[in-house]
Amino acid sequence: MLGHGDLLRTFEISVTELFDRSENSRPMIFQPKSGDVVSPCTSLFIMVAQALSCETDTSVLRPISPSTPSDMSALTLKTDAGYSMLGRYNKAQNKRDLDQSIAHFERALDLCPVDHPCRPVALFNLATAKFISCQVNGTYLDTPISLFQDALDLRPTGHPDRATTQLHLAAAFLCRFAKGSFQADADAAEELLNEILDVCHTESYIYRAALLAVETYALPSQNTDANDLMAEGPIAPMLPLSLHELARSVERCQHIDDPDALDEAISLHYDALKYYSRVHDERGGLLCNLGSVLYLRFMRRGNDRDLDKAIVFHREALSLLPVGHPGRSVSLNNLACALAVSFAHRGGGEELDEVIVLYREVLDLQPVGHPVRAASLNNLADVLCTRFKRRGNDKDLDEAITLVRAVLDLWPVGHPHRPKSLNNLARALSSRSQHRDDGEDLDAAIACHREALDLWPVGHPDRSTSLCNLANDLFTRFEQRGIDKDLNEAITLHKQALDLLPVGHPGRSDTLNNLGNELSSRFTHRSNENDINEVITLYREVLALYPVGHPHRSESLNNLASALSTCFQQQGNEEQLDEAIALHREALDLWPVTHPSRSASLNNLANALSNRFRQRGNDQDLDQATLLHREALDLYPFGHPHRSTSLYNLANVLSLCFQYRGSEKDLDEVITLHREALDLRPVGHPDRSTSLDDLASALFDHFMHRGNDKDLDEAITLHRDALALRPVGHLHRSRPMDNLATVLCERFQQRGDERDLNEAIMLHQQALDLLPFGHPDRPDSLNNLANALSTRFRHQKSGEDLDKSILVYGEALTLQSVTHPRRPLLFNNLATALTDRFVERGKDSDDLEKALVNAYSALSLFTTNDPHRSVVHGSLATIHLLFHQSSTSEDIDSLNAAMDHFRAGADSVSSGLLSRLQTSLRWVDNADRYTHGTLLEAYATSIQLLDAHMSATASVSSRHHVMKLFPRTLAVDAASCALHRGDVCRTVELLEQGRTLIWTQMARFRMPLDNLQDRNHHSEALVKRFRELSSVLDKHDAHLRDGIARVEAEAEAMRYTRLVTDWQEVVQDIRKLEGFSRFMLPPLFSDLQSAARDGPIIVLIASKSSCDAIIILHQQSPVSVHLATDITKLQQLVATLRQTVQRDIGPKEPQGKLIAVLRELWADVVCPVVENLDRLALRPSRILWCPTSFFNFLPLHAAGEYRRGGKNLSKLFISSYTPSLTALIRARTNRDRSQTAPFAAIGQNHPAGFKFPLEAVEPELELVRSLLPPAPTVSFTKVTSVESTKSRALGTLRDNHWIHFACHGTQNLTEPFKSAFLMRDQPLNLLDITQTDLSRHQFAFLSACETAVGNFETPDEVIHLAAALQFAGVKSVIGTFWSVQDSTVQRLVEAFYRNFCGDGKMNSKRAARALHIAVQSLANDKDIALDQRVVFMHIGI
Repeated sequence: MLGHGDLLRTFEISVTELFDRSENSRPMIFQPKSGDVVSPCTSLFIMVAQALSCETDTSVLRPISPSTPSDMSALTLKTDAGYSMLGRYNKAQNKRDLDQSIAHFERALDLCPVDHPCRPVALFNLATAKFISCQVNGTYLDTPISLFQDALDLRPTGHPDRATTQLHLAAAFLCRFAKGSFQADADAAEELLNEILDVCHTESYIYRAALLAVETYALPSQNTDANDLMAEGPIAPMLPLSLHELARSVERCQHIDDPDALDEAISLHYDALKYYSRVHDERGGLLCNLGSVLYLRFMRRGNDRDLDKAIVFHREALSLLPVGHPGRSVSLNNLACALAVSFAHRGGGEELDEVIVLYREVLDLQPVGHPVRAASLNNLADVLCTRFKRRGNDKDLDEAITLVRAVLDLWPVGHPHRPKSLNNLARALSSRSQHRDDGEDLDAAIACHREALDLWPVGHPDRSTSLCNLANDLFTRFEQRGIDKDLNEAITLHKQALDLLPVGHPGRSDTLNNLGNELSSRFTHRSNENDINEVITLYREVLALYPVGHPHRSESLNNLASALSTCFQQQGNEEQLDEAIALHREALDLWPVTHPSRSASLNNLANALSNRFRQRGNDQDLDQATLLHREALDLYPFGHPHRSTSLYNLANVLSLCFQYRGSEKDLDEVITLHREALDLRPVGHPDRSTSLDDLASALFDHFMHRGNDKDLDEAITLHRDALALRPVGHLHRSRPMDNLATVLCERFQQRGDERDLNEAIMLHQQALDLLPFGHPDRPDSLNNLANALSTRFRHQKSGEDLDKSILVYGEALTLQSVTHPRRPLLFNNLATALTDRFVERGKDSDDLEKALVNAYSALSLFTTNDPHRSVVHGSLATIHLLFHQSSTSEDIDSLNAAMDHFRAGADSVSSGLLSRLQTSLRWVDNADRYTHGTLLEAYATSIQLLDAHMSATASVSSRHHVMKLFPRTLAVDAASCALHRGDVCRTVELLEQGRTLIWTQMARFRMPLDNLQDRNHHSEALVKRFRELSSVLDKHDAHLRDGIARVEAEAEAMRYTRLVTDWQEVVQDIRKLEGFSRFMLPPLFSDLQSAARDGPIIVLIASKSSCDAIIILHQQSPVSVHLATDITKLQQLVATLRQTVQRDIGPKEPQGKLIAVLRELWADVVCPVVENLDRLALRPSRILWCPTSFFNFLPLHAAGEYRRGGKNLSKLFISSYTPSLTALIRARTNRDRSQTAPFAAIGQNHPAGFKFPLEAVEPELELVRSLLPPAPTVSFTKVTSVESTKSRALGTLRDNHWIHFACHGTQNLTEPFKSAFLMRDQPLNLLDITQTDLSRHQFAFLSACETAVGNFETPDEVIHLAAALQFAGVKSVIGTFWSVQDSTVQRLVEAFYRNFCGDGKMNSKRAARALHIAVQSLANDKDIALDQRVVFMHIGI
């Protein structure tokens, strides 16, 4: 060894052993101690001492000093000095020590010329120090490798130090290979190591070190176990940097943004981790460092894997630092920090809770007086604020404020950190203010910021930050209270801050952004173009500070794009809008799919595209906006704090789709989305008012489109709730106030309550007062006020209101941008008001000309698919009609133009079915009034639209309610119009199309398709889909329970609408098949004529213009018969009949009024028909009556002269009834091939709620059983009164094809679908029957009261129990017109069944004749009154 080296270990050995060179000798092996860094010795310095004979004290040992040549002294001194510095570096990790070590070794080498015997040692020493230096500094390893190679060249094979030199050189090659992946380095290292293994003793240290190097090189790095490596002891030159040097590398990375240096630091840490075992004292510190540097890389690059690994390493580090360890608080803090960032990045609630637990433990380890306690209080307060923002728990926020106040107490006035603490307290108070809407907290926050600002004198580096913080809270207070002074001060402060932040300052960009935001807000409130222009300039400067690749570039792109969009809305420069969209697209491209800001970027681009759609009407923009909003929503799963905002945005763009396309499907989804958003914004949420208001607006649109009063009432309730959340002084109070007023005004028009109208006008005026001149919402508010004034004029005829409304409309148009989407509505509203004034004040006014110009302006501005087009066409039709009326000559052109506009309004698909239907009904009224040639077309259009409007209604009872809202004589008036034009066949077609709509729509879902199914695979698929959808729609009413929650009912209604749309699409596809072009279309007369194959059918028409009969024959042209009555006479006749039969009269009492009714019925109606039948049909053949309107309530079969020798219809023909021709045709398709007739008699003598039993029920059941053929012809089932519950009766009805009911029957005139047979527990109502498949049923005898009585409000829907059974599939039904007595029933039942099946045969076609004969047999029975003899009637075949 050259020099004395460094003392590493001491051990004792005898001289004999020391000089023993036999096979018994043993190698000298130094085992390293834990934690020591040990180099393999190049030379061993041996001190040989000679002990004096009499002394045992080691102090008298005398070293045997070898002689040292004088020329070696300087070399030895330099070498010793180099090792001394290197040893000190290994302990203290001071780089200066390492540099001095290298310097000493370099001087030593200079003392060794090429031929000097010590040159190999000097080269080796310098190479070792250089190698360590390269590892510390991360520099290239070429120099140490060259030095090691020179040393090796001077130590030939056999040299005692050759193996050691080879080992070090191999280690250097491996290190360079790890960094540069040069295979030549790896190959050279492998060759050196293999030579060592060949020549060294297997137990020697050099051998084991070489073997370890070979194994490490051969295995993948992630599988290398640091414990295994350390078991053999480390090799100094192959060791990683010390913890101190690694920490310094991290510190350098924190100060410079050098990606390569950061990656190198992480790599060095991973390398170091391999050599520190799980029990090593320093492993925890290394894990902490590695976690920190990975965390740093995540913050710069956003790679989730780095953050995940950082958390893992911090957790492991914490596990190595038990309670009481001095480094535990730092480790807790590191883990908490990483978890907090993970929460902010991903939103995991459990991580947030763990962060708080960790920070609490940190705080516990830092008692009062601890130097960093204040920092820990701050950290815990920050994360509590974060949890509050996520969950809204007041306790978190209150505790955070308490903690920050505690920090403030630790930093009294004069403390250098007090301003920062004031800032933190201000932030927490600001958050609590926003949560509780507490102005005191916000004021306190602003006061804290002001105090902090006062503590930063001019020139202090933190003064700009304090200026910005104060400005931000002032801006917040402005947004809450609308105090201009706050906004102006905020702008001033931000401008002052900006002056303190020169170009290049890292805080300049944020200040530019905030100033831009405030100026943008001021522009919104004052519309000063200088502000928005300055905003764009500021945002452009920000963007210039964020070049491509900058992490904040996307946010800057978004801000500039938003400002350009705003400027476009003000100035109408489409280039700005296009630039905004381009910028939004660039911003979106910078956010990867998983980035948390992507959803916001999607929303912004979607909003800009929506604006461009409003400007240019390009459907592609609107469709793309919708898709973008849907993608944004997908990024916010249930539970995400921003989901409500995304729901709200998607609802708004779909609302736009509805407004421009009129798709009710879109409107339904809008309501669903708004409801979900509202559920996510509970009481106290800052956006709850907005959600309430927008949901209410959507419901109002729904009402205007479908006319459901519940929508209107709920909209008012929600608008009131929204307004309550925006008290007097609230910046945005005007919007819900205006919206509430609009809906109240509409409710007034619907119900006429003047309180609604007066409140509406008051609210509109108050809303307008809150919007100063220049406010962008003022034109809309003016329009709303004008609408309310116009409405009050129409009600009270106050000319002052009308004049004011016209002036207000004009002001609104003057203020509104020419590109505003609601400008066309303003034109139309003004046109309507001008029209009203023309009507009010006469022909001399030029108002009508102005109205026409404004209405056409409105129409020209609306897109083709705008849902308001129908309204404008209606306005134009009215104006043209007024021109026609005021013309001195016959102005046919104006009249034709009016009808054209009515037609266009009715055909405007996007305007919604309700609006189109209302327009078509106006068309009918005016075409009828002016006897215009389009009247029949108007009728046909109205019937078609009414059918479509009802088909979109989910429940049967709701459809009936809808029917009551429209003219009940529409179908018969349309038929009468066709008849007067001589088109008898068209008359019948219109009747079938416009009557029994509810039954017809239900029947559509039960249409058989047997002749289509076997055509091909495509046909089979259509049939399958048709049947699936039809089945679901047919059973839909079964899912609608009474008392169902409104939201649930609404969801079901929307689902029904979607199913109907799908069903209609399938129907359209079926119509494309050969031979099915008229599938599910209204039948032609040629199809309907087949209903008369068993006998003539007489259709009776009672319209406002005339009453007529049409006799339909199977193979002959129909015959029309004018009847000598009118609708008023029929109405009086029905009233008289009802009064007569409702009296409790007996057989002995005179029935003169009833006879008078039947005589008048004969003379005016039946006799003219019979006179024509005599030449068309043989007596006493069977005829069928198909009555309409009031004819439905008259016993046509009983009409006659009722005098000796006089004519009665019952003596001439056998009468039956049918609700419609289609129902009769459908009944004939019933095919029951059963050999045995399953017959059930169902009785109930004492239903729930009745005091007295029906004594004749049980005997009647037994009588029926006795009159039926025995088995096997009939399989008889009797359900007695004890057994006949609703479910038992319904099951029996379903399982038996021949039915006899003996019970109470009730006709519910208000809700006819609740008409019922009364069972023991619950009524078996009409709706239950319609939902039962009775397609194989043959016959039903309804021995109950009022089973064939319809509803007077909708007579042509024929809603009664007998019709329901026939609709459900029963071929032949016997029912009653009014109440029937027990004695009558017993006699008639016996007579009927004897004639019906007395010969042992069961045939439902015999029912009409059997009833006819049974009634005739009672004619001579003086004990049975006339009203009881004619009470029964037959329906069907």
